[in-house]
Amino acid sequence: MKVLVKFCGMTRQQDVLQAAELGVDYLGFILVPGSRRCLTHDGLHSLLQVVPDKIKTVLVVANLELPEIRMLITDFRPDVIQLHGDESADLVAKIRGVEVWKAVHLRNEQDLQQAATYPCERLVVDAGQGGSGQLCDWCLAAKLAKTRNIFLAGGITPENVLAALQQTSPAGIDTAGGIENAPGQKDPGKMRKILQNIHNYQALINT
Repeated sequence: MKVLVKFCGMTRQQDVLQAAELGVDYLGFILVPGSRRCLTHDGLHSLLQVVPDKIKTVLVVANLELPEIRMLITDFRPDVIQLHGDESADLVAKIRGVEVWKAVHLRNEQDLQQAATYPCERLVVDAGQGGSGQLCDWCLAAKLAKTRNIFLAGGITPENVLAALQQTSPAGIDTAGGIENAPGQKDPGKMRKILQNIHNYQALINT
């Protein structure tokens, strides 16, 4: 099975175009105030204009009310809404027209059990604070990956992605800071290298 890849925190058109050329599956755009990669609505619109149809778009939000989420879906037509706050399971049931992903922080078995029952299409296993570059608990992530469709996030770089894949067997990899020179400024070489390492891993497990 193919390991899916999401490059998150996109802020520049040239990075969007480079990532698309390299063959990434998802591009993430952050709408969380306080994030170093947070976009204005005008900035988001300009970036979405250059995303090829083959690439799926993910809007990352935190603790928005349902009407605000619905407005974003109507205005920007993303493929995915990624919830990165304290959103309830009831909220997910009311979101229509897109996939819903939920970011989770696994600190212990209780967190693991709670995450496993969250009613969404995918879980993004991240460190305590998204975009921090800190590693999440790979042991707990591996347990969750046995029962749920997860993307592994939190400090994933070209250098550690192979170990991350081998230890957790996720459905996908989600990276932002690990492919940057500075917050929001992607490095073409790092983007290429992490995808190459993921492809090498896939070739290895498929032989």
